[in-house]
Amino acid sequence: MFPSQHFLLSLSFFFFFSFIAHASVPPSATFKYVNEGDFGEYIVEYDANYRVLDPFAQPFQLCFYNTTPNAFTLALRMGTVRSESLMRWVWEANRGNPVGENATLTFGTDGNLALADADGRIAWQTNTSNKGVVGFKLFSNGNMVLHDKNGKFIWQSFDYPTDTLLVGQSLKLEGPNKLVSRASEKENKNGAYSLFMEDKTLAMYYKSPKASKPLLYFLFNDLLSVAKGPLKRVTFLSGLELEYEGAKSFGGTLTLRRPKYNMTLSYLRLGIDGNLKIHTYEDNADWSAWQVTYTLFSRDSWETECQLPERCGNFGVCEEDQCVACPSPKGLLGWSKNCQPAKVNSCGLKDFYYYKLEGIDHFTAKYTKGDGPMKQDACSSKCSKDCKCLGYFYHTQSSRCWIAYDLKTLTRVGNSTHLAYIKAPNK
Repeated sequence: MFPSQHFLLSLSFFFFFSFIAHASVPPSATFKYVNEGDFGEYIVEYDANYRVLDPFAQPFQLCFYNTTPNAFTLALRMGTVRSESLMRWVWEANRGNPVGENATLTFGTDGNLALADADGRIAWQTNTSNKGVVGFKLFSNGNMVLHDKNGKFIWQSFDYPTDTLLVGQSLKLEGPNKLVSRASEKENKNGAYSLFMEDKTLAMYYKSPKASKPLLYFLFNDLLSVAKGPLKRVTFLSGLELEYEGAKSFGGTLTLRRPKYNMTLSYLRLGIDGNLKIHTYEDNADWSAWQVTYTLFSRDSWETECQLPERCGNFGVCEEDQCVACPSPKGLLGWSKNCQPAKVNSCGLKDFYYYKLEGIDHFTAKYTKGDGPMKQDACSSKCSKDCKCLGYFYHTQSSRCWIAYDLKTLTRVGNSTHLAYIKAPNK
């Protein structure tokens, strides 16, 4: 490169970055909100206390909310006062990292949006300082954006889902590639369930504290997949559809349910229980504005509730969406929420035995291949030598073996060659 060309290129870069650095938010467009004052009086999801902030685009409003004292989340609320229906939280900034009373949300002239505790600790921010941001906007589709002078989005909330996708929001290869459930109604941190965009399809996992890696409990392979990976994008559409495309191959559209009316105000959520549902808001309704318009795990869908890992709590047999029995060394007993596997306190081979259940599968067996083929004795030995193993599952016809570190929901199946062997202590 000639010296003159090098000089001109350097000069152009200098002016470009100087322009970006000097582009700033007009003082009239900046704001600072303090988490203080009275709580709102209307019913909201999780029975939360909340304080409303100014940003509003019907039916979305920015709020602080908490479900435990002095632990607030900055979130978008969906719903209107007029309908007298429950209002729901569809986006969160700082899940698992709450702020307290007198926390601040600040949008400064440098273009950064920051949530800070009263002592100045930054709990969450957009990291958009001096990147050309000139304004903040909340759109009527629920997307909250920071934009430059040309309207280009420098940052958008649609790129940071937690457990929820709004209409038009996507999981992406180069971006957000998963949804993670909430821990519980009271505890706002990451829960046990996740929906991942994998190489060619979507997959759902349960994270057990007893297992070394998340356990697969549903795979969209027969419903949504590309011939050649990777999967580039999956977008939730207003027609209760998932539109997907591959980076190297064609995609398609998975229709979850045929809409009966305008479904634009809908969201797809991975629930606390691991189920995947669509909730739709009827903006013109005076009451009962929310409807569950799709449920993945149900008798009317592709998969039954029995495939949900915690459908029967810590232990139980599920059949036709219902928990029907509590396994025990004495046989199948009536199920209750108190059903627990017998506790084995010693790893010595003489200190435990296995009791057998026929026609029973573990929730991992349907969508994973297990180990093998191997003989049943080898499967049994594998579990017996592992202190953390609570039981094993064996398919006699295929000679496949599944080792279980967490039992949870077992499913009754029609094939009697699907066997379960559960550890119990020798007395």
